[in-house]
Amino acid sequence: MSQNSTSKLCQRKTQQIYEHRLQILPLNYSGAQLELEECKIRVVKNAEMTNKPVSLWTVDDVSEWIESRFPGHSSGFVEAIYGHAVSGRALLRLTEGKLEQMGIDEENHRHSLLEEILQLRIQDDVESLTSIFEVIEKNMTAYTG
Repeated sequence: MSQNSTSKLCQRKTQQIYEHRLQILPLNYSGAQLELEECKIRVVKNAEMTNKPVSLWTVDDVSEWIESRFPGHSSGFVEAIYGHAVSGRALLRLTEGKLEQMGIDEENHRHSLLEEILQLRIQDDVESLTSIFEVIEKNMTAYTG
């Protein structure tokens, strides 16, 4: 099964789990219990996203990442993400000036977002280098073996 097929299967399974969990929640759940269940659902979704390179994220993936990292400020960020169709590849290229042009006016919000984006860039670079080294190692093994 290809990585793309596996990724799509994981996305479908995650969505099914998400929908199922929402359907079985008792009506008498308190606000704290609902928050806990939403948090569990985000963990499942985030686990699926970590298997997908950031550069391949869709606008929906970026939105989910924003919501998981900035729960208190996500609505404005998400609006900007959808308004400017920011995919994972575009997310990795955002700068302070671009965020300001997108309508993220508060400097501390831009800086917080840029710090998180920097971590994603580093993660993406490490994943790229790891896969390059895996290919080199595989070729070296085939050559010497």
